Formats: sequence, C-alpha cells, structure tokens
Amino acid sequence: MNTMFQVPVLLVIYNRVDETHTLFQAVKDVKPSKLYVAADGANPKIKLDYVNCLRTRSVIMPEWECEMKTFFKEEHTGKSKMIHQAITWFFEQEEEGIVLFDDTIPNVDFFHYCEYMLEKYRNTPQIMHIGANFLHKKLKGDNFSYFFSAYAYTWGFATWKRTWKYFDLKMTELEDTNVEEIITKYATRLKEKSYWMRVYNSLKKYRLDYWEYQYNFHIWVHDGLCVSPNVNLVKNIGFKNRKKRIRRLMKDTSNIMPLREPHEIVRNIRVDKYIFKKVYKRAFYRIFFDWFNAVVLGMEKKI
Repeated sequence: MNTMFQVPVLLVIYNRVDETHTLFQAVKDVKPSKLYVAADGANPKIKLDYVNCLRTRSVIMPEWECEMKTFFKEEHTGKSKMIHQAITWFFEQEEEGIVLFDDTIPNVDFFHYCEYMLEKYRNTPQIMHIGANFLHKKLKGDNFSYFFSAYAYTWGFATWKRTWKYFDLKMTELEDTNVEEIITKYATRLKEKSYWMRVYNSLKKYRLDYWEYQYNFHIWVHDGLCVSPNVNLVKNIGFKNRKKRIRRLMKDTSNIMPLREPHEIVRNIRVDKYIFKKVYKRAFYRIFFDWFNAVVLGMEKKI
C-alpha cells in the first residue's frame, strides 16, 4: 500500500525486541503519517533489561515520511502506570487514534476498520471504545461485522480523547457515585454483579494498578459501550507462554472489510454473557497473581 494512513498511531513498547519488530512490520504496511512511540525504562531487577530496552527502541525506524514523536522513560514505571501515562501523552496531542502494544500483531483491515469507526462514532458519546478482538463463539443468525459490548478489549484498540479525558488509575470518578448501581446496569446476573463488585473492592482495598479493569469501570461510569468485531483483527502473542486455556484466546486474524453494519446501537447481552463466563470469570485470580509477582517477587509482567 503506497498511500499514507492518516489516523495517528501509538505504539507502547518495552523490552521485547522480536515482538516489536513483528509489530512494526505490520505498521509499515499502512505507513501512518503520525507515529507515536512510548517506551518504559529498564527494570534494574532484570538482567540485561537496559540492553533489551535500547535494542527494542531502535527497531522503530520509519522508512517513509512521517511525523514521529517519542515518550521514552529513563526509569522503570511499570505496566499499568506506563500505559496510562503513554496514552495520556498521546491524547494531549491528538483528538483520536489507535493504540497498539508490543505483544500484538494487527492485520491491515484493523487499521481501516478503526479509521471508519472513529469517524462514524466520533460524535456519539455513548460509544467510547473500538475493540479489535474476537473472544466469543460465532452466534447463529448474527450476520453483522460487529456488535456493541460492555467490555473493552485492549489488545489493540482505537478511541478518542473524549473517552480518555477523565480516566485515572485511582478511579477517583467512582468515589462520589453508587458503584453498585453502576455495575448493576451492566451486570445482568447476580454472579456477574458479585464478580465485578469483588474486582472493584479488591482494586480499591489493595491499591492495585490493573488498567484494563479500571478503564472498563471508567467506561461504565459514563454509560458507555464498546464496538467489538465478529472476527479477530489483532492477534495477541503474549499468551504463548501461558496455560493452554489462556492460549486459546490467541486467535489468528481475519478480514472484516467491507463492513456489514448493525441497524441500531444496542448492547449484545447474549455475547457478553458468554464473554463473562469464558474470559472474565476465569481471570480474577490474575489480578493478584500479577500483583504478587510484581510487588513481592519483582517479576513484573511485560507491557
């Protein structure tokens, strides 16, 4: 493809040289006119981390004319804080854009899908997030290319400055609200409600930074919904060393263009029930597992 892609793209990287190289090859296919790169600093507890961080940063060398800006940390920040700082920095300069991480591989359709969705729902405050991942079974009779979900998949996504504007890891916007009431709007069954209340209370009580969950609560506070595709557009390769049931989420990508669009903005509760059961319900232990590794053992999960 010779024409340059006009939507700004942010790459959040750390110390994975090979994975970052693979990601950058995918980005090269569309040649974004504006490229932002954010990188965490080396973790002094990890041998050779400084060298690997430098090598990873050197991978990003555009061979096309583009405006490139960098946000390179000298000291180690940690996954959730780094991602929050990086995306905040990105939206200090852009009104909308695409965010990708160094353990993801997007296909070409992902970029054009995001471009279309950003424009289509730019002035629809209810739509706050454009996801790229397919984590459910294909439903019979569902012939549309995407649906509306309560859940924000973050393995590559697009969003607007208006969405990110008031988000913080401390969830301060929830302090003066009835959290249970907010969760009840989205949790259609008692098991779901209990789960999300447990997640929220655990994050607050132990002051954990787990940005994916905190970001989803942020969307719920604002009565938001997320666009979710009916095919996978971004492959997550960070699961390759995880347990088999987690690796099953590492689906290959498929094409989605041209789009077959739903006629109205209505949450697909049937799909969300399946996602809760297969993805979120099984993932609660990860919050504490990742926190324990990072804080107690010094084995922080990579970005």
